[in-house]
Amino acid sequence: MIPINITSSHIISAITAINRDGVPARRNSKRYDLLYDGRRYPPKYVVSIANRYANGIELSSYDFSGGRGETNPFLRKRGFQTIPK
Repeated sequence: MIPINITSSHIISAITAINRDGVPARRNSKRYDLLYDGRRYPPKYVVSIANRYANGIELSSYDFSGGRGETNPFLRKRGFQTIPK
């Protein structure tokens, strides 16, 4: 389950960190991407990193579901766009 205290500001901080550090190969997305500022990001990895800013730890990909189940609606509620690959 995704912690509800993750805000759009935490998500933007995560995107900034990904731009700086990259995405580990095992954390690339399979079906959807988060589209932000003309660039694509793996939604689950973005949320995982955003949790580090909100709660001090990076979430595992096993801690919550991806895609339409949990991740995409969570991001959309915070004003972000997810798109199919």
